[in-house]
Amino acid sequence: MKVLIIGGTRFIGRHLVPRLLSAGHQVYLFNRGTRSLSDELEGVNVLVGDRHQPGQLAEKLSGMEFDAAIDMMAYNAADIRTSVEALRGKVGHFLFISTRSVYKEKLVPAPIRETDLLEDDPSMAYGYNKVKAEEALMEAYQSIGFPATVLRLPAVYGPYDYQAREWYFIKRFLDGRQKMLLPDFGWGVNQREYAGNVAEQLAFLLTEPASIGQIYNSGHRHFQNFRDLIHLAEELFGRKMSLFGLPKEDILWKVPLAESGLYVLSTGKLEALGYRERYDLRAALQETINYFVANPITEDWVFETRQSKQLFDYRAEDELIETALHLTEYTHKHADRMSKYWRSQHG
Repeated sequence: MKVLIIGGTRFIGRHLVPRLLSAGHQVYLFNRGTRSLSDELEGVNVLVGDRHQPGQLAEKLSGMEFDAAIDMMAYNAADIRTSVEALRGKVGHFLFISTRSVYKEKLVPAPIRETDLLEDDPSMAYGYNKVKAEEALMEAYQSIGFPATVLRLPAVYGPYDYQAREWYFIKRFLDGRQKMLLPDFGWGVNQREYAGNVAEQLAFLLTEPASIGQIYNSGHRHFQNFRDLIHLAEELFGRKMSLFGLPKEDILWKVPLAESGLYVLSTGKLEALGYRERYDLRAALQETINYFVANPITEDWVFETRQSKQLFDYRAEDELIETALHLTEYTHKHADRMSKYWRSQHG
């Protein structure tokens, strides 16, 4: 197959491109050319242009046809309309990468299904604009038969992740820390998806005509609360970490993807189509740890991603842990009982 990827030079693209090349597909990347290609992207054809410049995408794709296209960089309805205009009649299957942020999560019970309530508040700009992008794409499907599929992703992690949200706990293990502070005692469930699985899902959907006109959720089939995720990391690192908890309001920094709540997408529709998860949570977290052990994050990362430097202020953490120690022993035992309950209910 001849596959066009709009974007594709950063995190998920570095998993997707090798997956497509290994399957024998011919891959084209359309991007602004502002980044040098990593080794994982060797063997692709590069089309340099800016989709936000009027007519550039259509001009660069003039005279070309593709079996499939994957738009990884559309953030609003205007972006989608640009893709539809440039690829109308020139592509056999168009996949759009969307997000779980399209859901009005606080009002929807978990697990969230594709037909659940969508964000309609313009002040929630990211999710709202992605909803409008999806609507524009489905309108093109219904009105002109544009062959579209939408894949909604949760928080994605894995090697090459420039946000490196798992670095919060990976670095503590590497630094030899014996204790860790968890917001809301680690009860929050924030479903993730491994980038390698996203690549598998996209490669799978490209070859499934039945997926055209459909919207699918992505996410690990089995998920854990943050406390149990740390317990899994303990097993993979081969040592224990003493865990302490405080209400998130009492912690001076925001721990990535550890907020309280239940943020889980149902993947039943994708599985009913025939997709099967390649990397379970344990295997995916091991791959992620291996990568960051070999490629540790510098202090510059903390500033560049706007994460608070307090994330690794261990003196401040120890002071807060002293506060946590004044909580009753019952509270911490209850946290472990809650984790055991989650494991029994959600595998």
